[in-house]
Amino acid sequence: MPVAKCAWPIIVYGAVVALAAQSGFVPARYRDGALPPIPIRAIGGGEAFLELTVSSSGVVSAVRTLRATPLFTEAMSHTVRGWQFHPAEGEIEPEPGQPVDPKPRRPVESKVLVVGIFRPPTLNTPTLGEPPKDVASPSIETPFPLATVLPLYPPLARENGIVLVEVRVDAGGGVADAQVIRSAPPFDEPARDAARRWTFRPARVQGTSVVGLAYIVFAFRQPITVTPRKGSE
Repeated sequence: MPVAKCAWPIIVYGAVVALAAQSGFVPARYRDGALPPIPIRAIGGGEAFLELTVSSSGVVSAVRTLRATPLFTEAMSHTVRGWQFHPAEGEIEPEPGQPVDPKPRRPVESKVLVVGIFRPPTLNTPTLGEPPKDVASPSIETPFPLATVLPLYPPLARENGIVLVEVRVDAGGGVADAQVIRSAPPFDEPARDAARRWTFRPARVQGTSVVGLAYIVFAFRQPITVTPRKGSE
């Protein structure tokens, strides 16, 4: 699935300017990488919250699990280790005699939150499988979801689909913008609409709430509907 490129230069420029202006720190941004598969042995849905450590060269050097669901967490963790980012940038003190406004920046190591939301393959039957379990606390420098919304399965869809959404979280914890950066029509619109309704605990830099970025993988599984047999009602 190709990256949606038509609006990419505008998105990058506008977000970088806004993020740098208010804190002097530019968070890491997704550049490339595969999307996780839907585990074929999973019978229900699941969630996986991962905190990535992204090096100053833009590679993932560590993955820490914050919320886990068996099978889904393993698929997510294995995949995101191969992601590549435009590294975060932090301000440095200028050399004597050099302009101080704006201050120069350099690539720095940072944390990035990636969330996987896997819809269960059901519309009108109970959800099977193990529930998600929180296993670690998030770092303060990444936004963290406080309330999530599960996207609807498109009524005209006939297969599975996986969408990656980049969300820009404002300093109050609301979603200021949500952009599909890995597309899978007709699932893009439900994924973007759901992401816009999430709320977050905002990221904090040097004790101050700031605008940050987070990434949500929405996986849609083709629903299996069950029709009651005659005489079972």
